[in-house]
Amino acid sequence: MHPTLFQIGPLTLRVYGLALALSFFLGMMLAARRARNRGLDHRHIYDLSLVILICAVVGSRLFHFIFHYDQYAIHGDPWLQLLRIWDGGLMLFGGFILALGGSLFYLWRKKLPVWEITDIVAPSVGLGLGITRIGCFFNGCCFGRATDSWLGMVFPDNSAVYYTPRTGILPGTPVLPTQLFESAAGFALFGLLILVERKWKRFHGLLFGITIAFFGAWRLFIEELRFREDDMWAFGGFLSKNQVLSIVIFLAGAGIVLWRWLADRKAGRLLDPAAEHAAVLEAVRRRGGRGKKAGRAKKK
Repeated sequence: MHPTLFQIGPLTLRVYGLALALSFFLGMMLAARRARNRGLDHRHIYDLSLVILICAVVGSRLFHFIFHYDQYAIHGDPWLQLLRIWDGGLMLFGGFILALGGSLFYLWRKKLPVWEITDIVAPSVGLGLGITRIGCFFNGCCFGRATDSWLGMVFPDNSAVYYTPRTGILPGTPVLPTQLFESAAGFALFGLLILVERKWKRFHGLLFGITIAFFGAWRLFIEELRFREDDMWAFGGFLSKNQVLSIVIFLAGAGIVLWRWLADRKAGRLLDPAAEHAAVLEAVRRRGGRGKKAGRAKKK
């Protein structure tokens, strides 16, 4: 585990920060390309990406503050500590929820095709999750429970697994690398969405709904393997607070899929997946042809 790539004077480049930046950039470029291939103005994706970035950062920090308020309070004024985001303390759930709400509001306010654009962006969520969790692994955060399984990994003694007193895990104890499990799940979601779009997508909003439902279902499962602090339990220790949120998110995603299918079927707007995919391939071919012509014109 190497949380720091390099350090030049006061400037430190951390793997986690690089993973976040890379996931955002690649996700944005992927979504912009998918928008162009479907005849939409890709500049809307850049504007939407800025909204998502701001909402994700604010939501991640705010939820971490709410769920771990006592950790902020012991260091003085908790509201002042809230602003010290460079000290760390982000919660993926908060970023996901606020980015989701912010992007939907932005698309609605701009009178853009909400469900078509959310389907365009959906694969970027899986790709971003896959890359970001690799950063978590190198950073040593978001680790799993202590285990004697062959899947267990021993982190360096100075990692968050051992130096955080609240864990109670002794140095040298293997823990489950849940960061890598979540990374694999993110890449699997990316592949699943591309496959569904090509083979079975009959209405706009399907990929978006699957993304939300998948995220909720996966987090409900992975929470059983992750280390949980005492203040993260709910319902007398039966479920964690994250698992309660996971159930709500899963139901919301499943509800979107059902609602969009019923609405488009009733309106007679169901899509032909093969025809949609053929149209995308044709758009890519035409763009490639224009690019070659432009290149030849410049040479002349």
